[in-house]
Amino acid sequence: MSETKNAMLRFQYSEKIKSELIMTSKLLEALKDLKDEERKGAEKLFLSFLNALRIEINIARNVSQINDFEKVDLRVEEAALHVKMHEYSEAFKRISEAISITTTSGQKSVETLKRKGML
Repeated sequence: MSETKNAMLRFQYSEKIKSELIMTSKLLEALKDLKDEERKGAEKLFLSFLNALRIEINIARNVSQINDFEKVDLRVEEAALHVKMHEYSEAFKRISEAISITTTSGQKSVETLKRKGML
């Protein structure tokens, strides 16, 4: 695969995962404001969302060959464990770390695409 195609593929997947992680942080913010029974149901749904996100992260890792997505997946898994323990601020920290890792891992692709005049 050419350098440009590889950079584009990596850029697309890093942006996709970053966007999904940002949505995750917004959903987590909403979750912490819920009370009692609402929170129980929302937590179940949120945890299902995190499982689906982990599948997406692993697909992105396999296709893009961005090894840092393993770290991202681990942070999302840790966030899920913190949600189960109702430790929302810790879960938010893990999601924030995942966003940071994803952004950093996509930076090389951004630089390549800029150099090639594609961004």
